[in-house]
Amino acid sequence: MTFDLSDVAVDLGDLLRLDPDRFIGWLKRPVSGTYRNVTPAGSGSILELRVDVDGRRPQERLSGDIYTHFTFCGIPITFFVGSFVVDTVTEAGDQSAISLSGPVRYYSNSNTSDSIEVHIPRVNYFASPAAACVEWFSSGNLVRSYVCPKISEYFRIGTLEVDRFQGTVFPPTLDPDIDPSPTGLPSSVSIGEVFRRAGIDLTVNHDDTLSDPDSGDVGDNWSEAELHDLMETRFDSFVNTLQWKLYGVVVPKFGDPTYNSGYYGTMFDWGGWQVGDARLRQGWAVAETAIRGRESGDLYDTSDEKDRLILQTMIHEAGHSFNLPHSWQRTVNADSGSESFMNYPWGYTDNGGGEENFWANFRWEFDDPELLWMRHADRNDVIFGGRDWIGNNLSIDHRPAFDGEQPAHLDISSANVFDLGVPVSLQLTLTNQSSQALRAVDRLQPEDGLLHVTIQRPDRQLVSYQPPALRLLSPPTATELKPNESRYASIGLSYGAKGPMFPEPGEYVITVFFPCFPLGFLTTASHRIRIAHPRTRESEELIHLLTSLEAAQFLYYGGTRRNPEVTERLEAAIDRYRDSDPVAVRHISAALGRAAARDHKHLRIKKGKQVITVLNADLERAADFLAKSVAPVADGGRKASAFDPITEIRLVNQLAASQVKLGHVSEATAVVTRTAKRLGQEGVPSTLVDDLKRPRVRNTKSR
Repeated sequence: MTFDLSDVAVDLGDLLRLDPDRFIGWLKRPVSGTYRNVTPAGSGSILELRVDVDGRRPQERLSGDIYTHFTFCGIPITFFVGSFVVDTVTEAGDQSAISLSGPVRYYSNSNTSDSIEVHIPRVNYFASPAAACVEWFSSGNLVRSYVCPKISEYFRIGTLEVDRFQGTVFPPTLDPDIDPSPTGLPSSVSIGEVFRRAGIDLTVNHDDTLSDPDSGDVGDNWSEAELHDLMETRFDSFVNTLQWKLYGVVVPKFGDPTYNSGYYGTMFDWGGWQVGDARLRQGWAVAETAIRGRESGDLYDTSDEKDRLILQTMIHEAGHSFNLPHSWQRTVNADSGSESFMNYPWGYTDNGGGEENFWANFRWEFDDPELLWMRHADRNDVIFGGRDWIGNNLSIDHRPAFDGEQPAHLDISSANVFDLGVPVSLQLTLTNQSSQALRAVDRLQPEDGLLHVTIQRPDRQLVSYQPPALRLLSPPTATELKPNESRYASIGLSYGAKGPMFPEPGEYVITVFFPCFPLGFLTTASHRIRIAHPRTRESEELIHLLTSLEAAQFLYYGGTRRNPEVTERLEAAIDRYRDSDPVAVRHISAALGRAAARDHKHLRIKKGKQVITVLNADLERAADFLAKSVAPVADGGRKASAFDPITEIRLVNQLAASQVKLGHVSEATAVVTRTAKRLGQEGVPSTLVDDLKRPRVRNTKSR
């Protein structure tokens, strides 16, 4: 019999009656944890073995990572080879030792005949842990042996660096006994404690407080571009490689350009754009003011309840960085009733459902499929900076669409042909085609976590679009969609977390899935587009610029001030490629105009202290670039916009707003009137044309 302190289930009176020597001899140290053989002095292999058969919430698995070590020119070099797992573990032994064995499944190649046997002596709880003796077999023949000392009681070891903006308050440690809550909770919870209870030794460093001495509101509202810039500037351990190091930041609010009270958290996920670029899942942020503004009856009307939601949100975002999807999105045991960090409290469906029942049953835990993933998945799927979100084994659940008639219709429209390098955008139209009013969630952006897009490439490979930013939002509010009424959205697909989504010329087939709660998933008809071959040498040069990581980030976020040299290259491209690539040039102008139209926060050193300062908007520059972007493009015998109607309307509104602030009201009125007339003539729905904002007469000069 073994005794595990983390799962005490013995009568206290029996313990008190035990002889101390007998008690210590009976109490055994758990064997679960991480073992690793000593690095060879010359060359050889290294086995890092994870044993998970006792201790807290054992998953009954063996797994590990294999490394190769050698010396080159006197320099020791170690590199990762691959990961494996033993899904079915046979256990034998007694009080003196335990033997574990089973067939090995390599994540890179499941068709092998390898197996493993692990022998671990059992020692008293207060003794030093024993080493594991490991024998590796191939086709029944012993091929390698390892002696692996125990290096950790945990299965992964990582570091989280957390910054916060001045004025924000969040609970590093919290007493979870807050009504409503279940009984038997730990006396305190924190990010580090939660992950350690999950078997992950995550050291949390609460780093510097970010300050803004130059302005009262410069750090109040943060765009996704500013947050991404902040991570790459502020993350002490940021490097362009895979590592068990993560960055988190707490700011008051998110929004671009205005505050979005329902935007609570985001995970950054940008990588795969060029050789050596692996910036996947290394940063996350939460908006403290937005979370504290959450209301649901009397569920969040105390500071303790608000602190609880903030800490749960932070751990939720950190969970995404381990490549965990939401609990209802995974292919393995998809569960909207999971009492896990990866569920939304407002999306909870068990025990009557709802937020109050979630908190009444939430034990500050991840569920078993998530523990199994974090502890034993392929290293490259879990490690920060690793593979594409969401990975291989917990990928998004492609739920079936309606078998019969759909109550609503989701339609895609776009240009038929896009030049290579030009951002691809689609217009989505959600229409109630039933005879009764339909309640629909109006969140049609992939970043919001509901809409799912698949793309079939010219080589027939099917890929999922994963945006570089994934937002944690407040509960969606369903709006009434009357019969034959429509909602519209424009979505950009070129810039994915996993790299360019349309990397070469040819035919692409796009399908969109959207949940229609509680009925099922709407599915669009397959939408076909072509990416054209470059026509000139100049076009090839422009494509090379636009597909670089820095330019792609600039276009996706609508500008950034972090890399002024990128701004200069894009400005030069407008003049150089005006004639050869007029559509691409207008997309560049739009991004430059959007960037110039807003204030931008950045980090600098002042008197040895890191502070946030603001670069003010340049409205003259913004108006100039935005006017260039919405100028029509010659298309055969007519002139057309370079953008879909929704994007064009957004750009014209921003242009008009900049012109009004500059005092150019007549110009603003003219561009809005002209655009509205043309869009109406082209058959654009009046509900979209009505989104054009008629300028108000005012004469507010630029700062």
